[in-house]
Amino acid sequence: MNILVSGALGRMGKEIISCIEKDEDLNLICGFDREDSVVCGVPVYSNISEIKEIPDVIIDFSHVHATLEIIKFAKERHIPIVIATTGFNNEQQKIIEEYSKSLPIFKSANMSYDINLMCKLVSQIAPLLSNSDVEITETHHRNKVDAPSGTALLLADSINEALRWKNEICLQ
Repeated sequence: MNILVSGALGRMGKEIISCIEKDEDLNLICGFDREDSVVCGVPVYSNISEIKEIPDVIIDFSHVHATLEIIKFAKERHIPIVIATTGFNNEQQKIIEEYSKSLPIFKSANMSYDINLMCKLVSQIAPLLSNSDVEITETHHRNKVDAPSGTALLLADSINEALRWKNEICLQ
């Protein structure tokens, strides 16, 4: 499978590329990021119009504005996309939802099995604590761009959905 990594020069982009390099069935064909570069012998483009390669899938661990650029590229070429970027406002989220009507999109605020399991468990416990106040406090590295994080919002959404949106959750 040929893969384009958006956010290729970032911390998670480098992790994804490392995983691709270890799997003989996966092939990194190019990347997209803020600056031109070469990673593992393949080009990383800063200008989306210069991308010549046609991947089978795009994996996006970038920034909101880069995601909105790469999703247009994906739609024009009918390339499925995995979006792991967070920090979208309501308008940007609606754009992604609109694209999903004609483009295969897998989007999650957190790709970790552990966090997704925690969301499931929290949603099961929430109805038992419906009269309790819920507060989510998080700590991240100093370079974290969005706050509250997508993970905190994902957990809050799991609780709210289980309670049918009855409670307000405090995020700190």
